[in-house]
Amino acid sequence: MNPCFETATRLARAIRNGRLSSVEATKAHLERIARENGSLNALVVVDRDGAMKAARAADRALEARKTSAKKPLGPLHGVPITIKEAFDVAGLRTTSSHPPLEANVARQDATLVARLRAAGAVILGKTNVPELCADFQTDSPIFGTTKNAWDERRTAGGSTGGGGVAVAARLSPLELGSDIGGSVRNPAHYNGIFSLKPTEWRVPGHGHVPDLPGATRSTRYMGTFGPLARSVDDLELALRIIAGPDGYEAEAAPVPLGPPPKLTAKALRIAVLTSNSLVPVSADTVAVVEATAKLLTMAGARVRRAEPEGLDWQQGWDDWADLFQYMIMNAQPLAERERHFRKIHSSDPTARSVARAARLDMARFFAVLDRRDQVARQCEAFLDDHDAWLMPVMPDAAFVRQSQKLPLKIDGVDHPYFFAGTAYNFLANLTGQPSIVLPCGFSKEGMPIGLQLTGKRWGEAKLLGIAKVLEKLLPPCPVPPAFA
Repeated sequence: MNPCFETATRLARAIRNGRLSSVEATKAHLERIARENGSLNALVVVDRDGAMKAARAADRALEARKTSAKKPLGPLHGVPITIKEAFDVAGLRTTSSHPPLEANVARQDATLVARLRAAGAVILGKTNVPELCADFQTDSPIFGTTKNAWDERRTAGGSTGGGGVAVAARLSPLELGSDIGGSVRNPAHYNGIFSLKPTEWRVPGHGHVPDLPGATRSTRYMGTFGPLARSVDDLELALRIIAGPDGYEAEAAPVPLGPPPKLTAKALRIAVLTSNSLVPVSADTVAVVEATAKLLTMAGARVRRAEPEGLDWQQGWDDWADLFQYMIMNAQPLAERERHFRKIHSSDPTARSVARAARLDMARFFAVLDRRDQVARQCEAFLDDHDAWLMPVMPDAAFVRQSQKLPLKIDGVDHPYFFAGTAYNFLANLTGQPSIVLPCGFSKEGMPIGLQLTGKRWGEAKLLGIAKVLEKLLPPCPVPPAFA
């Protein structure tokens, strides 16, 4: 077996069964990284010595079980993985690609990193992000640009862009990422892999930047933390390891995850959204949505085009953007905030949101939270009548890398950059609902197109069960031709 082409679940099983050692698996991945990462710039910190030391320790622990009382092995025992650069990993740099943090070295592991280590994972290194995780391209002022493994001219996605490319190019079987506006979902879509954005507060974020080290915690809403992988089983495995409060964040609730139900397509009621009223998707994306809906229908699922009655997409996007801007604007001096206010009449929805945030008062802030609750109730009620909601992740396949100042072209039509890039992902962050991305097809140019399944808050177990049904109807997770 080639360890680099196995999923994390299969690697864990092979290591436990003695068919493969952790040293062999880790060495194979490190050799592939040394050979292939230079053209991609997916990993920006490679901890070869630390990874090999951990792999040797994992093999010794496995060998010791043969002669002594059996100590339980973690579910990722000996499995090499990668971590998004924005998470603290003890002894390694954590900069979140923010130049003032260029020399910052983490003193301890982020909560999720510690949980993955405790589960037996071997950390290969850290993957590239845009500055402060604030873009859906990965162009770091510290580490440079990450390239898409399917076409080096195109975006890798972001902000977990390095991780998405690492998993797609078979440099890593599993990545830990974060998502406040699509940051684990659009890299999965752009790179032809799987990802999971959990329910808000299902997974804690202590040790993730932003927030900045030593600063007041201001990112208190909508941010989530989840895995990128090459199978739904791997998403479930990772979620079970990282889920649950850690005592740092009072908002986190100890809600049991529960087992995923064993479902068949015939038992499913799936709502489908082909395109929303904010930004029309490309013809290629429409074709993939329709083909996937047809697959589900032919398998016996009850599929219908639907969306929550009365859902105001524009107001929802404005509220998501305003809440996001309120949180990040908090750290800016008053004079800097005032400079933004003159953009209040801009034609760009993002500029208007920044301007509103510049004059934040508590009445407006609480009004946004109130409307957020309303949208969450609408979307939860909608899912009383549907098991999941299938929709695009992004308006199109990965675009050729460009300046943020330029509009995004979707089938030749210009749309404001940030607005277009968040027009489909924002909603699950606003409502706090979980969402799983699966690779569902390709554009005419051969670029991957993923779709997302959204479920009820705290309903990850059921959503994982539904995703497994769809995964079985789809071809295997694709390999970029240059990395096959």
